[in-house]
Amino acid sequence: MTTFGPPDDVLGCPVPIARFVARTDLAVVALQHVVAYSTGCSLIVHLAIRRGPLDHATWERIDSSHAGGYPGPTDAGLQFRVDQGALVDFGGGASSNDQSYQGDRRLWLSPLPAEPFEFSVEWRKVGLARTAITLDGRAIAEAARRAEPYWP
Repeated sequence: MTTFGPPDDVLGCPVPIARFVARTDLAVVALQHVVAYSTGCSLIVHLAIRRGPLDHATWERIDSSHAGGYPGPTDAGLQFRVDQGALVDFGGGASSNDQSYQGDRRLWLSPLPAEPFEFSVEWRKVGLARTAITLDGRAIAEAARRAEPYWP
């Protein structure tokens, strides 16, 4: 069964990842950790961009399209993918100024992975071609067994 976010009455079990998915002179995408539940897992992704040589108009489009950490309707350039299951963006937050952007995204993957799987990002607007890492779905599934309901 595919769900569209973590259960609201379960304490998920974190799995530390702390890996860069992609890095360029202007942008960083890092997978900080995963929080596992019986129905799926949350992937917590950190985005950082520095303005560098980007002109004002380009910077404004990038910054305004991610205000509050959510992609704007015109920014189809930032794409996260997995090679199994359904991946849904369900929130985040961000801060920025005229020289840098820092944001976090929460992605929901369902169903829970049981085998190694590929997680990739592409964001051509800031110079990131599709880049992927492999994650240990077995470790995430094991952590999900330790998730606990709030109430017995």
